[in-house]
Amino acid sequence: MVVGIVVFVAACTSSPSAETTTTTAQVPLTTVAADSTATTTSQPTTTTAAHEELTPPRYRIVERIEGEGPGDTVVVLLDPTSYDSLTDIDLFDVIAEVVELFPPISVIHIVDDPEAANVVANPDASNAEIQAIQMNYLARLDNGFKITYLGPFASSGTAVLGS
Repeated sequence: MVVGIVVFVAACTSSPSAETTTTTAQVPLTTVAADSTATTTSQPTTTTAAHEELTPPRYRIVERIEGEGPGDTVVVLLDPTSYDSLTDIDLFDVIAEVVELFPPISVIHIVDDPEAANVVANPDASNAEIQAIQMNYLARLDNGFKITYLGPFASSGTAVLGS
């Protein structure tokens, strides 16, 4: 653009001599550097967090009474050291697993204390004994399908196995 102005100005100036002189000015070149492909390398970091895996509570069948009808009565003792917290869903899952793995079952008593297991297995247990284990008697399956939540889970009401 500067070159064009210089040429235009030179052409338009009048001079008494017949000879016209044109000079061009050196225009500075502007250079734009191309994007460099600079690579920044960083070392990969690994963060390891302790991942607690949720596992169902461990249990064992401590009593099995042969039933006169369609199934037996079993007393299931949960291992309190195998869980940090327990929900009604955990109890439902334990009942469903016991019914599936150890048929035929009509009644299940779920407890978390050996003394409670002795009381629920005893048909002659007194009311005082039953009251003493109330917080350790967690759930019961009746008729092979109706779950009643007890003790600390009583607010969960009832559920139907298989639904």
